[in-house]
Amino acid sequence: MRTLSVAMLLLIVAGVLGSMFAGISEYNHLNDSLKGRAVVIADALPISDIEQLQGNDSDLSSPAYQRIKDRLQVIRRDNHDLRFVYLMGQDKKGGVFFYADSEVSGSNVYSPPGQAYPEATPKDVAAFGSDLAFVEGPARDSYGLWMSGIAPVVDQQSGRILAVAGIDMPALNFFFQVFTYALIPLMLMAIPFAGLARDRKLTSKEHEILALKDQFVSIASHELRSPLNGMLWAIQSLLKSAKNLNKDQIEMLTDMHKSTAYSVATINEILDLSIFERGQAHKMQHDKVDLVSAISEVVKTLKLGASEKKITILVHDFPDHAWVFGDLGALKRAFMNVLSNAIKYSPELGTITIHYSAGTGIHVISIEDEGIGIPKAEQAKVLDGYYRATNAAKAQSQGTGVGLWLTLMIIKQHFGRIWFESEENVGTKMYVQLQDADAPNLEPSKPAER
Repeated sequence: MRTLSVAMLLLIVAGVLGSMFAGISEYNHLNDSLKGRAVVIADALPISDIEQLQGNDSDLSSPAYQRIKDRLQVIRRDNHDLRFVYLMGQDKKGGVFFYADSEVSGSNVYSPPGQAYPEATPKDVAAFGSDLAFVEGPARDSYGLWMSGIAPVVDQQSGRILAVAGIDMPALNFFFQVFTYALIPLMLMAIPFAGLARDRKLTSKEHEILALKDQFVSIASHELRSPLNGMLWAIQSLLKSAKNLNKDQIEMLTDMHKSTAYSVATINEILDLSIFERGQAHKMQHDKVDLVSAISEVVKTLKLGASEKKITILVHDFPDHAWVFGDLGALKRAFMNVLSNAIKYSPELGTITIHYSAGTGIHVISIEDEGIGIPKAEQAKVLDGYYRATNAAKAQSQGTGVGLWLTLMIIKQHFGRIWFESEENVGTKMYVQLQDADAPNLEPSKPAER
């Protein structure tokens, strides 16, 4: 009973710490996102059109005004979480007025050219003297309570600030999302907490709770990375600092840690794929990477898993070095996905062959297994997200179906190609082509063959 009570207390502490971490992380993420989107909008507005604006009624007949108006309306339409998108100017007295906004002309919230904005905050005014974007809020005006992303429009040639772009998100929506993220760890903690409160033995009711937990994680996985990382950190901290725990308590926390770590790995894969799909992989490094060294590290990492199935991994025709430009971590992740699939779907005592070849300005890596292969009728789908071949699903019940899709996205970001040859019950040979670091004018390759 004492063990059970301590475990429940530790769960509560872990849930509270994870909730705090998730809330703060999401708040920072939304701030960065709002500021980043404002910068993108400011950079997308044509300088030549802005320079033609007068900031008065004469703009209504100006083609330049209409082009800016149309662009702001498109941005507003494509970003459903935003309420207002607008462009502001500053008069000679330091007052703020509207050049254009995304509202329909004649509506009760439409701001015609030159309309003053007396509720502009000191930070809004200061934006005309600084080239730094920022987020402010919650700030109230006559239209409501907002979180706003503000970014100056700068003429890069002269360095002059021509205008300031702004986007408004309802503060209620902003903080509701933060609250939702903060609540998720507590919701997840409630499930094992309820199970511990009943009985340590796995009854049929506990199986139902675990099934509900799995279903919940599956549905909400794209929103859970930050909270689960917070939980993982909290459990690790408890394991390191709790010196008076007995063996059962440590085993219980260790099991929780393993379960959470697996969930984090799965969700990371899904969310990383989502980032690549949205074209937001701009944070990848662009370094000179030795492909030979990267693949060697991948083989070394996965060698233990292969040895458990008595699978032999052979490496043929590799040079001392093969240099490409890209992100070492992302490339290792891509080859890790391909090689781990080969191991996962190979029979015991099988052989996996990794082969290198080179062409003019390119490196080609092939990974060939003797596994279950891919049914011919399904080969066109396996590089699509969230799809698993029927024989793969039967062979391995666990899996998200996004590993190869994520690999495809990574290789595309490196101006490469990926394709395969496969025969059911014979094996699969995956090819990855990357451009040499010294190849001139790196450009995206043709779409991956399937």
